[in-house]
Order: sequence, then structure tokens, then C-alpha cells
Amino acid sequence: MIGVVAVSHSSRLGEAALELALQMVPSGGAQVRVAAGAGTDADGAPVLGTDAVAVAAAIDELAADCDGVLVLMDLGSAVLSAELALELRTSDVPVRLAPAPFVEGLLAAVVSASAGGALDTVAAEAMAALAAKTEQLGEDRASAVGSASIAEDESAARGLTRIVRVRNPLGIHARPAALIAKASAGAQVILRRLPDGPEASAASLTRVLVLGAREGDEIALTATGSGATDALDRVVALFDEGFGEMTSSSP
Repeated sequence: MIGVVAVSHSSRLGEAALELALQMVPSGGAQVRVAAGAGTDADGAPVLGTDAVAVAAAIDELAADCDGVLVLMDLGSAVLSAELALELRTSDVPVRLAPAPFVEGLLAAVVSASAGGALDTVAAEAMAALAAKTEQLGEDRASAVGSASIAEDESAARGLTRIVRVRNPLGIHARPAALIAKASAGAQVILRRLPDGPEASAASLTRVLVLGAREGDEIALTATGSGATDALDRVVALFDEGFGEMTSSSP
């Protein structure tokens, strides 16, 4: 498993971002540490800032149980503290510093790490985390997706296929995307918005969000691999249940 360290000037921001990210994965499904703030002042109030020693300690703590550690930083001195932490740490686990958006990147990284992604995969997910927002606000999709684009050979894969409809009123936002990533474990599952929308790997929260699937949209699910049938059944069930977001008035 890949661990994630969130480095922030504000302990409140760090803990809030962590709380949001952990809501996307099952309890215990991700190894995350927050290294935030620079202690407290004489009155006990939190001091804004970063501490390289605290970042190094967080990396070393995760190193005992993780195959690699991804470090996300909010801004300014957080980057400098993270770089210094690489020299201060005592562990030799591979570490990546990701120039990713702090909140969105943390969410994407936690979901990818929870799904068993390798360090490079988790880092790529974090750095592509703004793709869905960029797409929704009408920016150039090609530049937004960047390295998160699906390989042609992956999107061309053929396997078991089912057609589902988005039933929940809010469409495929972060929480449903995280549930899809978890349910697809054990197979390669590709989602395509019909009739001619983009494709996305179910294992990638950021790519699923870029689909822009809304209530009423139809999605083609294609699964390959030894666990294709079971994975497909799990993902189909999520759509049928409206991702647990259906109300008594929902169709």
C-alpha cells in the first residue's frame, strides 16, 4: 500500500482535508498522516507554518507499513519543508513530492492508494485531480486530463459489457466515483458515457469525474480480467441502488 502525507500551513485545513478524503474510502482503507502547522503560541493557539521534522516523522511512520509515500503540500514553505524532510527522514522507502492541488489531490490520492495503486499511479491521480473541475468550467479538456488520459489499448479492450443508467440526482460526483473505484477491484472496468461520450477507467476517481455523468445518463460498463463478472456485478449494483443517494421521490 502507498501512504500519503499532507503538509499544510494550517492544522485545521490539514485535518479538514483529511476528513473529507477519508469519507471516500472504507475505514482503515488508506494510510494517511497530516503534518500541519508549526506548533502553538504561548496562549495555546495554533501557529501557521510548516515543520520539516514533523514531515520527516510522518514519512517514517508510514514507511513501516507502506511500499512508498506520496507527499502533498499546500504552498510556499510547505514545499521547502517537504524537500528538507527527505534529508531528515531515517527510512528509505520511495517518496514522491507531488505538485498537485492540495484538497482535490489528497482526495484523489487517498482513493487511488486505497484501491492498491502503485506510487506512480497514485501520484498521477493526485496531479490530474483538477481535470473534472476544469472540464465542468469549460476549459480545454485535453490539457486538463494530461497524463490521466486512458491508453488507447486499454480503452479498446473488449470484455463483458452492461448498460446502466445514472439514477441518483447528483450524478457521478466524488463519493460515487470513489465507490466505483473500490467496487471495480479485481478487474479492469471501463466506463463510457453514451451515446458518444468519453471513457474512463473505473479505478481512477479523477477520470470517472471527467465523464460528467448526470442523472438520466446511460453508461456502458466493460470489464475484463479474471474477476470481471464479480466486479461488473458490484458496479452495476451501485448504479441500480443510486449509490445510496436515492430519496423516496427518486424514480
